[in-house]
Amino acid sequence: MTGSARPAAIEDPTNLWLVHPLADRLLAPALRLGLHPNLVSLAGLGSGAAAGWCYWQWRQPGMVAAGFLMMLAWHVLDGLDGKLARASGKATPFGRLLDGVVDYLVFFCVLIPIAVGYPDWGRTLTLCLTAGGFHAVQAAWLEGEREAWKRRAAGRFAPRPRLATGSLLEAGHNRLEAWLSRPRPIDAALAADPAALPRYLAGTAPLLRGLGILSANYRTIAIPLACLAGDPRLFWGWEIFGLTLIAMAIVARLRHRENDLAGA
Repeated sequence: MTGSARPAAIEDPTNLWLVHPLADRLLAPALRLGLHPNLVSLAGLGSGAAAGWCYWQWRQPGMVAAGFLMMLAWHVLDGLDGKLARASGKATPFGRLLDGVVDYLVFFCVLIPIAVGYPDWGRTLTLCLTAGGFHAVQAAWLEGEREAWKRRAAGRFAPRPRLATGSLLEAGHNRLEAWLSRPRPIDAALAADPAALPRYLAGTAPLLRGLGILSANYRTIAIPLACLAGDPRLFWGWEIFGLTLIAMAIVARLRHRENDLAGA
């Protein structure tokens, strides 16, 4: 795990109010036990696999509730691994890569068992994997916008290359993130007039928080709701159409606000 904690101004409320406080309570015991952050990441993957077993039985409301709790445990562990990496000095590029891979694998563990449980599982699995592709793009989009905001808040108006482990997977991820957080006209404007930075941060932070609807937290909430509604396929439709349209609308407003600030 690498990087610093996300600024509270753009942090998701579910993290501020629930996930991070629970992870904070586990940090001191984890440090005393000498746990490695990567081990915590793998434990989170185990929680995701347990959630998948529960959601495989999604027609039973009790199992849906259990699956939701297992995914909540994953979120807490996902928050803990980064805190532990920073507190123990064990943050590494590989840890960051592992953390990101686990995030995607958890959703595979949860959603594929649901998809193959349908009689027409071939078509349902295709829908699931298509939604997964949208999920991947949306998640990268969210992180790219957050990284750009974070570096501007730190007074850096050009991306800083990530340290690499040498893996092709990480190299591809880094290139995508760098492209998504690439310099825009607002960077040149802020570099020329740093006094405008507080106005930029205050004007765009609410939109960055709104873009958090693309985060894993809200998908974790949407999955049991779709199951309890009687058709998990509603979740995949939400990912493909609902989240995409909402994200495009928010980013359009964000670009408009950036351009207004750059022009001023």
